[in-house]
Amino acid sequence: MDKPAMASMFRMRQAPATVSGVRSLGPGQADPLIGTRPLGEAIRFVVNAHPHYDISTVAITCGDGPRLGSREVKALWLEYGDRWMEE
Repeated sequence: MDKPAMASMFRMRQAPATVSGVRSLGPGQADPLIGTRPLGEAIRFVVNAHPHYDISTVAITCGDGPRLGSREVKALWLEYGDRWMEE
């Protein structure tokens, strides 16, 4: 994802987003149910879920923006960090 695309996604940080593909790592544990949330919160959730959940098949969809996989989420977090949570 190039810098202009990243900036476009950052501007959409309050837009509703859907997260799918987060899987539990523990035997017998249910996969987390994640409802629609602002894109910034969705990105933060995925970044923080990484040590506890398998995010290899994660997908965040938000409006007409591109589908974000784990690599894109990590790159966006590295670029903007906690600023995803700004109003």
